[in-house]
Formats: sequence, C-alpha cells, structure tokens
Amino acid sequence: MISVLFCSRAKGNPDSGLRRLLDSAVRHTTPAEREQLELVIKFDADDDQRLSDAELAKYPFAIKSFVWSRGEGRHGLHHAQEYLFTERDPRSRFCLMTADDFVFNRDGFVSEILAVKDEFAILCPNRPPIEAYAGRCYDEEWIRHWVVSFGCWSPVVTARTIEVCQNFGWQANVDSWLMGLSVVLYDLYKVVIWKTHEPFYERGGSYERPASCGAAPTYNRMEITNNVGPVNRYWFELVKRQARNLYLNIEHGSDLSRLAWGATPRRVARKVRAEPLGRLPGRLLRKLRKTVAGVFA
Repeated sequence: MISVLFCSRAKGNPDSGLRRLLDSAVRHTTPAEREQLELVIKFDADDDQRLSDAELAKYPFAIKSFVWSRGEGRHGLHHAQEYLFTERDPRSRFCLMTADDFVFNRDGFVSEILAVKDEFAILCPNRPPIEAYAGRCYDEEWIRHWVVSFGCWSPVVTARTIEVCQNFGWQANVDSWLMGLSVVLYDLYKVVIWKTHEPFYERGGSYERPASCGAAPTYNRMEITNNVGPVNRYWFELVKRQARNLYLNIEHGSDLSRLAWGATPRRVARKVRAEPLGRLPGRLLRKLRKTVAGVFA
C-alpha cells in the first residue's frame, strides 16, 4: 500500500484544495489501485471549513482523518507527520508526505510505486547530485546548495526507511531532512538510496503559500531551509546516527524476528563486520570480562 500523509487547512487558506486533490486521486487510479491507496489527514481544530467525515466517506479509497490544535502551523508539521505515520495501515510500504494544494496528474503511479521492491528507497522525479557533496556537506555554503538540490518535489519514501530512522528529522521540512540524510549516508558509507520516476503530481497553489506558510517565529532551532539552519548544529549529529542505523539495516537486514539456531554463525559474522577489525580484540576482551564478572557475581 501507499500512504499519503499531510495536513489540511481550509479556513483562511486560499491555496487549500483538498477536494481537488481527492478528485484527482480518483481520476488517476483504477479500482484495484484504490485498494492499495490511503490518505491520512490532520485537520486543525479551529477549521470549521474543512470537509466533513460524511464528505470524505464518499471517496473510493481509505481516508483517515484526525483533528487537533493548529499549534505552530507549518513549523510543527513534523509532529503531525510522525503521528500520522503511526496511524497508517500496517501493510503500507510507501509514504508520500505532501500538502493539500497538490494534485495527481498521471495514471498508473500507484502500480509503478508498488512495483519497487527495495526495502530502503527514496523515490523522486529528480535525482540530486549527492556524490558532489561528499566531504563538504557540513559546510555552510554547501548546505545551502544541497538542501534544495532536487527541486520542488515531494519524495516518496519506503516506510521501512522511516521506521529505522524513527522520525522525520526534527523539523517541518521533510524534503530537507531527506537530503541531509542522503548526503550524510553517502559521506559516511558511500550508499545512495535514491531512485527516479516520472512525475505524477503538480502543485495547485501558490509556491510561496502566504496564507499557510509565512515566516512566523518558531522555537524549533533544528529547521533547515534554503536560507538558514540548522541553527542548532546538533542536527547533523542526530542525522549521522540515523544514517548509521540505516546503513546497518541495509547491510545486515531489518528483520526483527527471533533468529533460528542455524543463524547463529551468520549473526556472529555480521557482528564482526559491523565495526573495524582493529576493534575486535578490545571487544572480545570486554565480553570476556563481563562473562567472568557474571560468574563470580
């Protein structure tokens, strides 16, 4: 399945076009594809112009809606997205984080995405030059380049990628986080998980979105845009940890099921390869000390 996650606000937002988005999803999907598509939406509690549950129920695919306070608006989108992610259908393999001013414009996009078998992948019409930022991705000048290097697109991400990373990057801009994750993943491990596809959506509202975006002050010093950030540089340390988790899951598997007895040698071999061999003697010594201490405890 594919889960489309987004926030919607109609009140005071002339760019909002939720009905247009939903209608476009109907036009560009087959009955079979609609069974593999769900939309998970967050509404603001004060938005009395939002579509009703009865109106949403008329559409031929699953729609889950949630309502709570507006909070910081755009600056707090990551909180909403992380919650919506946990409420998606457990069968969902892909997530598209978008907005209610987008529309779908091409048939077959659901089947095309579901045909991708990769467990860890970022799908986007434009493949950014990730390799070009190796060794300098933390420099201020280059941050401003790579953060917007794939353009105004909303990438599709495998659900397992988000599960391994545990969140959407401590900021509202999922696209910025995905670029940060990608350049760090390549800088540390020379791994690229981007794949390209033909565009299947377009933006229906204003690019600047004055009604819904604005430049309001925020407590969040972890945001990163084409103009500023992250003010708190700890963002990079956290993204490095996410990249490491992602790399280890790519290399050694992400299955959480209990290992069979016959898998023990393979498990040991994976643990040995997980760190440089130069650290192996120290690791064995620490393990021996713990074992001896446990015997005489």
